[in-house]
Amino acid sequence: MFAIIVVLTLLITAHGNVIVNRTDLLCSGHPYYNVSLTAYYPDFASDDEHDYLDMRGKKLRTLQNYLDGRDEYVTVAMDFSTHLPYGTRICVPELNEHFGKRIPLQVRDFGANLRGSEFTRLDICVRNEGDSYDNAVNRLVTVYV
Repeated sequence: MFAIIVVLTLLITAHGNVIVNRTDLLCSGHPYYNVSLTAYYPDFASDDEHDYLDMRGKKLRTLQNYLDGRDEYVTVAMDFSTHLPYGTRICVPELNEHFGKRIPLQVRDFGANLRGSEFTRLDICVRNEGDSYDNAVNRLVTVYV
C-alpha cells in the first residue's frame, strides 16, 4: 500500500513539473512587466460596429473560440500610441501557463479607455460578459513584443 502511495505521489509531482517546465510555453522578444490584463467582449446588440469588430472592421477573435478550435488567434487591444502595426503578435506567458498551451495573441484593436496607457494595459477579447470576470484574464502579466 505504501508503495502505491509513493508511486502516485511521484506521478502527480512529475506531471506538475512537466507543465511548469514546458519550454513551448515560454515567450521571447522585449518584455513589458506588470501589464494590467483586462477583458472585453463583443456586443452584437450594439448599433456601433466598433463594439463587435476590430479597428479594421474584421470580426473579433475571442479567447474561448481559440480554445474551442474555432479561431487561429485571439484579438487583443492596446493603446494606439504604442505604434504597433495591426496584427502584431505578442505573447503572455501567464496565459500560456494557465491554459497549458501557447495562446496566439494579435494586436488588432484599440479602445478609448486604453488611451495614454502605452504598454501598461492590455485588453483581451473574450466571448461574453461572464467570461470577462475570469481571474485568468484580469491580472498583472508580462507582455512580450
